[in-house]
Formats: sequence, C-alpha cells, structure tokens
Amino acid sequence: MKKQSRLDYLQELIAEANSITIKDLAARLNVSVMTIRRDMEILEDSGLVRTYRGGVIVSERNNRKPGSKGYSLTSAETTNVDEKRGIAKLAASLIVDGDVVFFDAGSTVELILEHVDPNLEMTVLCYSLNIINHIAYRKNTRIVLSGGIFHPESQNFDSPEGLQLLSRNRSSKAFISANGIRVDLGVTSSGQSEIPIKRAAIENSAQSFLVADSSKCGLVRTGHFAEVDEFSSIITDWELDEEMREKLIESGATIMLAPKTPDNSF
Repeated sequence: MKKQSRLDYLQELIAEANSITIKDLAARLNVSVMTIRRDMEILEDSGLVRTYRGGVIVSERNNRKPGSKGYSLTSAETTNVDEKRGIAKLAASLIVDGDVVFFDAGSTVELILEHVDPNLEMTVLCYSLNIINHIAYRKNTRIVLSGGIFHPESQNFDSPEGLQLLSRNRSSKAFISANGIRVDLGVTSSGQSEIPIKRAAIENSAQSFLVADSSKCGLVRTGHFAEVDEFSSIITDWELDEEMREKLIESGATIMLAPKTPDNSF
C-alpha cells in the first residue's frame, strides 16, 4: 500500500473507532509499530489526529461539529497549562502509600498522576479514558473502572451500573474537577452525565479536593454538583484573585494555592 493510501486508510480507521491503539493499527495494516508511529506524526502535525500514550484519537478540532462550543478534554489540555501543572503537583503531594483515590475526569486531574510515584501502592477509582491511559500499566496500582456509554468529548464513561459500582466503594481521597466556581451559584460542570458520579465520590470519600485553575473562578456552567464549602480544600493556583479568595474563605471554603515555580513549565 502506498504511503498516502495508507494515511487515508488510517484516518478512516481512527475516525470509525474514535480511539484506537498504535498496536491495533499496526496489526490491521500488517506493518510495524514504528511505521504507524511515523504515520501518526504526519497526521498529528496536520491536526487530523491526537496521540496519547500508546494510542490515537480523532483530533478535537477535526471531530467537533460545526458551531459546537461544548467542553472538550483535548481543548482543555492546551489551556492554562502552567497553572494546572502547579495544581497537579500540589495535589499529588497529598497522596500516600496505601491510599484509595478517586480521580475525576478532566485535564487538571489527569496531570496529578504525572507527579505520583509509579511504584506507589494505591487503589484508583475512575471512570474516564484519560485516567486509565496513565495508570493501566502501573504494577502496584489496583484499578476500579466504572464503564458504560463512552462520551468522546470528555472521554468519560457513564451508566447506572457504573455509578452503583463507584457508590459501593469508599476512598480516602477524591480529586474532583469543575468548569465553574462561584460563591453564590456553587461548583458546576459543563456536562450532566458526570454529576451523579461526582456526588458519589464526594459523599464516599474521607477527604475530597476540588482541583481547578483560577480561570474557573467566577464562571458558571449548567451542571451544579456541589457548594464551595463541601470540599476538604479547593486546590487552585497563584493567579487566584484576592477578592475571590476572601469570598471563598468567608463562605467556608479552605484554599490551597499552588506556587508559581519554574518547574511548572515545560
């Protein structure tokens, strides 16, 4: 098969599956993994796909319907990166050997795992593809994944059975994401399907931490799932407005600010 024909066929396979591993693509085309990796570099440089650890998905801009302005994980991963890395590093420092940890979906929560020792013994409760991609091959990590219908934009799974599974388990710490934080209107998300899961995690955890960069403060989204004082702490970044910080504290919230350091940038 000629190179351009192979690239065209790869695009069709990826679009059909939405998410597929490099190994699967190599097997389907009967070529080496290195050949597929080189092909993916070409498609990714063209903005047609996005690679993750061991796999590839249709790029957010190539997959989104015209006029759509909904939440997309792939888009969120490119915004406020330094702040999110700072938050993630601070959050990761709270995780200790033997913890049972619930990881919500979202770009900031995903980054926490980059700062957790891969040899640490822990149990992870989760419901999203991006989290699984980070922990699937950690030898000392026990994984409890709730499945169901897959939502490509957020990379979440949801189902009544999955919610029941998570509700039957308890965690020592839960890291929860949000798209909006206001003192008067509470903590909100862009989608509705994850609200019951977020609530179950908060209610079934000894400690719950809201992890959200400061750009989310003052925003409101449609899906309300908590008040600002329901968390053990809100972990955010050094850009948090002082007036907003005071309002949050007055409302009963505890704030942990990630400091700005050179280590937060790549």
